[in-house]
Amino acid sequence: MRLLAGLSDVVPLDHLYGVTDIGAGPGEPGVWDIERRHDVGPDWLTPGRNGLLFLEYGPGPFYLRWELWDQDPGEPAERSWTGRLHLASGRVTAYTLHYENETYAEFDLGRAGAEWNVRVDRWSLREALRSEFAGHDVAGQILRFRFW
Repeated sequence: MRLLAGLSDVVPLDHLYGVTDIGAGPGEPGVWDIERRHDVGPDWLTPGRNGLLFLEYGPGPFYLRWELWDQDPGEPAERSWTGRLHLASGRVTAYTLHYENETYAEFDLGRAGAEWNVRVDRWSLREALRSEFAGHDVAGQILRFRFW
């Protein structure tokens, strides 16, 4: 397995609405069209066409990592979701409702109109810290999106 491309981004808010296909054209659904459900994903995420809706929001900030792999990248994290996602343009971004539908760094998977395997791994920043920093007051979420 080989990592083909990666991008890191930070959403400095306490609320991340989800991930959406930023290039989906008129008439294509996005994250804003996904109905909240707990029977199609983990209790913190609902997948849909052209997006992933988050059901838990904070605390922020959110540290995002986007990755494109040539095949399944291996073992998922303890809290993760793996599934299929249709993306109209193949260009994804984090999406918030905080500042009039604000989006962040765009990650181009390089193929439009495709079904992707995707794995979303999630950790709290506190869980990811080395033990010698555990006494410090830290908050935030790390989300890693792996596509292949």
